[in-house]
Amino acid sequence: MKMPGRFGRNVISNAGGNAIHGGLQIVLLFVLFQLLDDTGCAAFITATYLIGLLEMASDFGGRLWAVREFSVSATPRSVLSQSLRCKLFYTLTSAVLLFLLPRNTLSASGFMLSVLVAATQPGTDPFLWFLRAKERLDAEAVVVLISRVVMALGMIAAALLGCDLTALLLIWLTCNVLRMLVESRLNVVGPLFAGKVTGDARSLGTFGKTITATFPVGAGLVLVCLFQRATPFLLEAFATPRDIKIYGTAFKLVNTSGLIATGVFVSSFALLAKAIESNDLNAIKTVIRRKLMLVTIVFLPVCLLGILFSVPVSGMFAHRGLDEVAQITVLMMPGLYLSCINMGLKYTLNAYALNWHDVAAVVTGIAVLTLVTVFHGSLSWQVAAALGWGLGEATLLVARLGLLWQQRKHRGVPVGVILGSVAALMLMIVVSR
Repeated sequence: MKMPGRFGRNVISNAGGNAIHGGLQIVLLFVLFQLLDDTGCAAFITATYLIGLLEMASDFGGRLWAVREFSVSATPRSVLSQSLRCKLFYTLTSAVLLFLLPRNTLSASGFMLSVLVAATQPGTDPFLWFLRAKERLDAEAVVVLISRVVMALGMIAAALLGCDLTALLLIWLTCNVLRMLVESRLNVVGPLFAGKVTGDARSLGTFGKTITATFPVGAGLVLVCLFQRATPFLLEAFATPRDIKIYGTAFKLVNTSGLIATGVFVSSFALLAKAIESNDLNAIKTVIRRKLMLVTIVFLPVCLLGILFSVPVSGMFAHRGLDEVAQITVLMMPGLYLSCINMGLKYTLNAYALNWHDVAAVVTGIAVLTLVTVFHGSLSWQVAAALGWGLGEATLLVARLGLLWQQRKHRGVPVGVILGSVAALMLMIVVSR
């Protein structure tokens, strides 16, 4: 079947934008790793994980709600008003709660700048929500990519000049604000500034209904984000800056690679939802199996290559510490594959409206991850965190598969392929050592 032109551009824009963003992050991380000292690098890595968590908390389901409302509403300005009020509420609430977390390397001013950066990130940008509702992911990709390139170049220049964390975060914030100003001038977002905000949109009752509608989705999203950042936060609380630098760099490299899988699941989500709505069992099986097999075909070789060549490639760089990063990266390869598969299973649960079930699965995974990392015995913090993340992902996989099986929604999931791939990766790690 020939793919519609606009849909094709949206798929390519999403996947391509994520891939280029991942490459930019890897380059920026390597440059900062070599230019910053242990404390400065640890503070920057902690700030990036905090920004990621705050970005998810600031959205808290509002993005999905807003995209749906923008696509059907005749008064987009009213929807924008409700979205901004919801976003402000969740941003302030999450900032207060996260301020209570222990921070050994991140100052109070760094924390406040991180909050502002998170509140202006693409994931929390109502202008971009409107573009998605109008199926203009191509325009979104261009604007976001340009801002990220400028931001990366600015940060590298600042690091070369010896600037501190505050300067790096200010550059990040400035690029975000300028991006939003450019978006506001696009013709496609003109309806957001047309007409008036209706009285109902300003009422307390409408605000309460919006919060109620977004909360279940947001709870699941934030817990998943917390799961992905639990090990860096645990090391921030208990380990040394050196441990944070080594593990944080390895985790950032691995986690950035997983962003490419997002394009597959985002592009297939609508097809799966339609198949479920029409109760077309064959279509459901086809969509689920296709997306999970595609991720396996792409990421299983990537993980195998990571196991085989991470350490040898690191030896080509005469920088103390990169060999340690490579060794931790090898241990995290099974977790990378599981993380990509788990993302697909999460979208499947969401398509079936099993959001609270997904929350229970993520809580279980976080518990296992925390126990393995904290009670690590004679293992180093770096190795314990890598193993904890992998076992947490494995627990999450088993929990989500169990939930789908219990609800008889497991049709199309290639369980044998997934388990065989994980076994092959673990065997390769043992053989390579």
